[in-house]
Amino acid sequence: MKHLFLLFTVFIFSTAIISAQSRLLSEEELAEETVYTNLEKALKKPAEVYILDLSGQGLDRIPRDIGRFRKLQILKLSNNNFGELPREMTRLRNLQVLYLDSNNFNTINFDMSNPMYYGNLERLYIGSNPLREIPEELSKMQELIFISLSGDLSLDMNQAFVPLSAIPTLQEVDLSYLKLDTVPMEVGNVQGLSYLDLSGNPSCAWDTSFRYLAQISSLESLILKDNKLRSLTEDIAKIKRLTTLDLANNDRLNINQVLRAIKPLTKLEVLNFSYCGLKELPGSIGNFPVLKELYISHNEIGSLPDEIQKLEEVEVLDASYNELYEIPSVISYMQSLERLLLSNNPLEYLPSDISELGELTYIEIPKNTMDKTERKNVKKYLPDAEIVFVEDDDN
Repeated sequence: MKHLFLLFTVFIFSTAIISAQSRLLSEEELAEETVYTNLEKALKKPAEVYILDLSGQGLDRIPRDIGRFRKLQILKLSNNNFGELPREMTRLRNLQVLYLDSNNFNTINFDMSNPMYYGNLERLYIGSNPLREIPEELSKMQELIFISLSGDLSLDMNQAFVPLSAIPTLQEVDLSYLKLDTVPMEVGNVQGLSYLDLSGNPSCAWDTSFRYLAQISSLESLILKDNKLRSLTEDIAKIKRLTTLDLANNDRLNINQVLRAIKPLTKLEVLNFSYCGLKELPGSIGNFPVLKELYISHNEIGSLPDEIQKLEEVEVLDASYNELYEIPSVISYMQSLERLLLSNNPLEYLPSDISELGELTYIEIPKNTMDKTERKNVKKYLPDAEIVFVEDDDN
C-alpha cells in the first residue's frame, strides 16, 4: 500500500511539473520576456525561450534544433528562404504565433496527424510566398483565430477558402495587397468572421465587393487602407455590426459622401481618415455619438467643427499633422477624452476650456509655434496630464 501511495505521489508531482512547464504566458508576461534573435544563444538555455525571432537572416532551412524550445510561444521566421517545415516543429506544443511570410513556400507541409500538433496556434502569417493553394491540413487547426495571406499573389482564392471556412475558430483574415479584382464571395463562408483587411487592392471592383461584404453579418472591423477609394456604396450601411472602419491612405476620399454613407452604422467606435487629403472635417462627424477613437492625422484640415462636442464618448483624437490654427472651446464637451494628439499644427495656444477635460492623461502639442507663456498655460490647465511638446518635422 505504501508503495502504491508513493507511486501516486510521484505521479501527481510529475504531472504538476509538466503542467507548470507547459503553462502559456499571458500577453503581459510575454512582453517582459527576452526576444532571442541568435539561435546559438537561444540553444544555450532553451527552457527559457518564449520568443524567437530569426527573421531576415538569409536562412535556407529551419534548423531541426527548433524542436528543443518546448516553451516557445512566438516564432518569427519571416524574410528568409525557407520552403519546408521540419517535423521537429510539431514539438512546439505551446506555439501560438507563427510568422512564415516572405519565404519560398510553394506549399506548407503542416503535419496534423496528431491533434496536439499546432494545438495552440492562434495567429499564422503565410503571406508573400509563392503559394498556389492553402493546405487542407489547416482545416484541422482548432484554435486558429487569425491568418494573413497578404501578398500571396499566386494564390487561388476560390480554393483558399475551402480549408479556411472549415476552421471553427477563425475570426480574422488579412487579404491585403493581393491585387484582387473583387473580394472573393467565398470569404462569407468563414463563420464568425469579425475582422477583414482588404488594404492595397486598388483595382478591386468595389461596387460588387461591397455587396458581398454586406452579406457577412458578423463583420465588425473592416480595413480598407490604400485603395484609391473616393466614395463608398450604400451597401456599406448594411454591415450593421461594424465597429471599426479604417480608410487611411485614400488620398482622394470624398469625406462628405463617406460620412453620409456610413451614417446608419450606429455601432461605429473607430474611424480612421488619416492621409486622406482632407481639407476639412465636416460637421456631420457629430453623427457618431458612440465613437471612441477618431484618427484624422496627416491631412490639411484648417479647423475642427463645433459638432465635435457631440463626440462625448471619444477617448482618442489624433489630429496631428494638419493646418489647425486653433482648437474650439467646445472641445471641453468631449469629457471622455484621454489622449489628444495635436503635434505638427500651427497652434499658438490652447483654449482654457481644455482644463475641463478631467479624463485627459496624455497630450502632444507643437513646440515650435507655441511660446513659453502658452506652454506654461497648458501645464496650468492640465496639471495631471502628461504633456509632450513636439518639434515640428516635414512628415
